[in-house]
Amino acid sequence: MNYESIDYSDIEKKYRNLERYIEQMSQGKVRSLIVNGPPGVGKTYSATTYIEKYSTQKNKSITGHMTLLSLYGELYRHKSAGQILVLDDIDSVMNTVQGLNILKAAMDTTKQRVISWESTSAMLNSLGLPTSFHFDGGVILITNTGFGSGKQKHIEHLNALKDRSYCISLGDKAQETIFKYICYVTLDKDILKEYALSETKKLEILGFLEKHMYAMHNLSIRSLVKCAELMIIDFDNWEEFAVTGLVKI
Repeated sequence: MNYESIDYSDIEKKYRNLERYIEQMSQGKVRSLIVNGPPGVGKTYSATTYIEKYSTQKNKSITGHMTLLSLYGELYRHKSAGQILVLDDIDSVMNTVQGLNILKAAMDTTKQRVISWESTSAMLNSLGLPTSFHFDGGVILITNTGFGSGKQKHIEHLNALKDRSYCISLGDKAQETIFKYICYVTLDKDILKEYALSETKKLEILGFLEKHMYAMHNLSIRSLVKCAELMIIDFDNWEEFAVTGLVKI
């Protein structure tokens, strides 16, 4: 396959819109955004890249587990207009009613957003946090929910947040779609730049991923990066390494 001749216009449009939203969020004009899609299509990579490009303020990205108090504290520390807090697959928060309510308050469409902590204030005082505060910052919620991930309750909670936010869906869970995204970020976004690989070597990796597309444990951008790492380790035998470590045998 000639990967460079593939029509990537549909993907380019989605990434371009994501970039526009984040640019406006960095200016305090957009306050919440949900980036939804299957694993492996570059949701986190793209969001953080665009934030670095446009934002001049202190921002933060959190992945995985976090407590409700941690969420409250991070929202407080990123409460100014133009600041952005990225919450990446935070199931521990999304699965609770309390967490959902905090996110609702942070991502609401009302002009004045107030976030409150209704329980005992002793711990808040020890952390230097108020019992309530005005929130003017931006929140980006990145999630795989609805693409083979997430319990029904999680999906219902996400839908409640979608009503309060802008939503961008990147891709679907078909292997062919994920592979197309991998080709796009390789050839157009140069995601492998740090490995200093020639175009021929990049195409070689794409050929390997296409060949084993349906037999891989997980096809994603991480698979691409792993292949690049193995190629740097051993240019002559990297495919043997990759088959052993990435492909179901």
